Amino acid sequence: DYIDEKASCRLLTGSLHQLEECPGAMYLLSGFATIQKNIDIAIIKTQTNYSVWKDMESLQVQMMGLPSHVGADIFSHLVTSLYFVIAFVPFVNFLLINLVIEKKEVKEVMKVMGLYDSAFWLSWGLLYLVLIFILSLVMAIIATETSLFPRSSIIIIFPLLFLFGISIIPFSFLLTPLFKNQKIAGLVGSLMLMGFGLFSLPTVLVRDFPVSAVWGLCLFSPSALAIGIAQVVLLEATGDGAQPSNLSANPYPLYIPLIMLVLDSLLYLLIAAYLDQVLPGEFGQRQPFFYFLRPSYWFHRRKHYDQIDAVSEGEPSHTTGFSKVVEAVPAELKGKEAIRLNGVRKLYKEKEEKVEALKGLTFDVYQDQITALLGHSGTGKTTLINILSGLCPLSEGSATVFGYRVSELDELVEIRKMIGVCPQFDVLFYSLTVKEHLKILAMIKGIPSQEINNEVLGVLKELDLEAVMDVRAEKLSGGQKRKLSLGMAILGDPKVLLLDEPTAGMDPCSRQQVWTLLKKRKAGRVILLTTHFMDEADILADRKAVISQGQLKCVGSSLFLKAKFGVGYHLRMSVKESCDSDHVTSLVKRYIPNARLSQVHDLELAYTLPLEDVNKFADLFVDLDHHMDLGIDSYGVSMTSLEEVFLKLEAESEIDQTDYSVFTRDPTPDGIANEEDFDAFDCIDHQLLTFPENNSSVLTGTPLWWQQFRTIVWLRFMNLSRERSALLCVIYIIGILISMVVMTALLNGTLSRKDVAVELSPELILLHRGAKQVKYTTSLLLRNSTGSNIDKLIHGLE
Repeated sequence: DYIDEKASCRLLTGSLHQLEECPGAMYLLSGFATIQKNIDIAIIKTQTNYSVWKDMESLQVQMMGLPSHVGADIFSHLVTSLYFVIAFVPFVNFLLINLVIEKKEVKEVMKVMGLYDSAFWLSWGLLYLVLIFILSLVMAIIATETSLFPRSSIIIIFPLLFLFGISIIPFSFLLTPLFKNQKIAGLVGSLMLMGFGLFSLPTVLVRDFPVSAVWGLCLFSPSALAIGIAQVVLLEATGDGAQPSNLSANPYPLYIPLIMLVLDSLLYLLIAAYLDQVLPGEFGQRQPFFYFLRPSYWFHRRKHYDQIDAVSEGEPSHTTGFSKVVEAVPAELKGKEAIRLNGVRKLYKEKEEKVEALKGLTFDVYQDQITALLGHSGTGKTTLINILSGLCPLSEGSATVFGYRVSELDELVEIRKMIGVCPQFDVLFYSLTVKEHLKILAMIKGIPSQEINNEVLGVLKELDLEAVMDVRAEKLSGGQKRKLSLGMAILGDPKVLLLDEPTAGMDPCSRQQVWTLLKKRKAGRVILLTTHFMDEADILADRKAVISQGQLKCVGSSLFLKAKFGVGYHLRMSVKESCDSDHVTSLVKRYIPNARLSQVHDLELAYTLPLEDVNKFADLFVDLDHHMDLGIDSYGVSMTSLEEVFLKLEAESEIDQTDYSVFTRDPTPDGIANEEDFDAFDCIDHQLLTFPENNSSVLTGTPLWWQQFRTIVWLRFMNLSRERSALLCVIYIIGILISMVVMTALLNGTLSRKDVAVELSPELILLHRGAKQVKYTTSLLLRNSTGSNIDKLIHGLE
């Protein structure tokens, strides 16, 4: 029990200073004893008619007897309980920093590849569970084998530390969604851990603190550990220490923090899972706050083909004249609309201003084709790729992939099973090799283990990465990193490929290899890519969609776009110095009146010829051949390049910047659509909307989850073992934790305080036989009317 008597009450020598320090001395110092003395004198005089005033002129007091006692020193009590909490602060700081970094850069991209949330979080939990087990065991051994807790059992100390260590793992998970900056997350997490530990102080400083309130304080795991350690200190002071036999010993039984630490871990884990869904961060889609109440969250069911029409976007919006900028698709592509966008808008909030990145995009992407998104930086190409992959939600409109809506999270899970994504930035683990990257992604995507090696080797060969397959990612060139990112996207031969600038940073030879690869894979697949290379789009893509200022400008093949937006054909002539350009120009205009001399440079003439006069080109060429005497050495004709079309469209956008800027709202209708294109949705062959299983042995359900979990755990240990900084941080944390325990033992020495017994002596009032009477002493007359033997009592009084 807690004992309030101070040592000064047991060692009274009569000095006023000691009397003031002893709470029991207030009986004398307050004047109560003097009043009682005067009342007693008055009573005696009334009853005996004899005044004893002079006899009781002075008072002499004696402390009542007290047994010897061993109590806990308050300072050691407080410091020891808080030291154990503080010892875990570096661990929380390290874990939070790593979690926030991975959340920002890796987590959502891995989810796009098919990774389960639970496998991701449990992989972190298992790694740190192993570290916590080792550290808790070492700390418990040090505590019980030194002067810290020498009487306590390691069977009690180890579970107390280990359960607390487990609880701070989901505690860190809980805080991760609340922060975007890893340093702030680590600092706040450390301060919260120490702050919650201080909640235990009332149990040490306040006498008879309610046990029911202790249960409440133990909802904070640092407080639960501190309360548990405080109870161990008390048990040590009484001489028994913490043992299985005294788990229920007062004042605050040890079973309370032990039970509550288990419940805390479960509670924190549930809260962490909830916050991860409703506060996804920069990437990922946000769940509604009450998403767990929706039936679709608990009961998932795969749509049948006859249900896909019901979940499509319905009647798309369109404006008059859109057919002028969208090329009608050939009959063989009717019904092969794989990706459908209808009025897609995306709004971002920047400070107090809303930025409209996409303005009502409406078009289709077809199966068996490669579609390129063109536009300068900041037009919304990457935003559209992120929307389709689920990295960010759309603000308005609808987008479907093979009939599944990207706006519905349960349907997005199905979409992610059929897509491969190459993001704009390389998401790589720099401590792993090229081959290890592909193996990890293969296992995450559910490729059976017996097929992984062949699949990985095939991708390495296709991308010409065999020579660097055992090289770590940190040592790769920019082009090789891009190839690796592309290889991770095409691994498993996904139905849909979303490629954001896949050839950026590659040399011309590597670009040619990628073009060949994508052309070979487009049959039966859907490939949507973005690029800044106009020649790449011209050669590779079957259809091009030009986006400017967040708005769709046109969609079609190269020939269609050049015909609609090109300046015509270019006639270039190489001439002699004697050539008269006026005569040549008059010859050209004789056949093509609207021809224009666009450039005269040294010995070269360039004319722009309208597209509508193409039928007159043959006669012009015949006449030029007959008039070579005009000083013409040679001539050639070429069509407008795709780059010229793009520049022309961008120039128009600059003129209309007030209407199309992403920083202003678009007053025009939501989107533009080719009615002929979208009417075809009614006759879509439902078999074309099916995701054909390329490999029927691809893992799903529990086998896939288990394979992903093992893979990510292996990844964690590989990263930890290969990254020196991470490994040094872990060693540093181990040293900090152990040092805190050793320091506590050395500083405190013994945690107990021994208080001597106070004996009640009868010498103040009892006159011994033959002794001379002094002051208050009198003889004692004992009358035994009990008939019992009282020799022992008499002997004790003597």
